[in-house]
Amino acid sequence: MDTTDRRKYQRVETSNLISYESFDKDGEIAFNSMGKALNVSQSGIMLEIARLIEAEYVSLTTVDLENNLIKLKGQLIYCKKTDSGLYQAGIRFIATEEEKAEFAVQLIRLYHFQKHNMIVHVTA
Repeated sequence: MDTTDRRKYQRVETSNLISYESFDKDGEIAFNSMGKALNVSQSGIMLEIARLIEAEYVSLTTVDLENNLIKLKGQLIYCKKTDSGLYQAGIRFIATEEEKAEFAVQLIRLYHFQKHNMIVHVTA
C-alpha cells in the first residue's frame, strides 16, 4: 500500500473554533454551526463537527489575533463519521492563493498564541 502524502501543502495542527454555514443548491443558507479546526494548510482545512454536512459549499468564519472576522469559502470534499460520533469534514478553500494563505496563517498564529498564553484563574 502506498502511504506517500501527495498534498501540495503541509497540514498544520490547530484547535481553533470555526463558524460555518452550508448552502443549498439555490445558494441559500441550509445550516450554520460551529466546529473545531483540527488542521489547516494553504489549500484546505479539516473540521471536527457535530452534524453531517451534506451541502457542496460552505463559508468559514473565525477571528484573528486582533479580533477581526476573517472569512473564506470552501468546497466540501468529504464528511465522515468518526468512532467518537462526531464528523470530520475535509474542505478545500475556494479563493485566491493570497487569501487562502492569509486565512491559514491567521488560524495558525491564533492557535499558537492561545496555546502559549493560556491563563489559568484559581479561585479560593
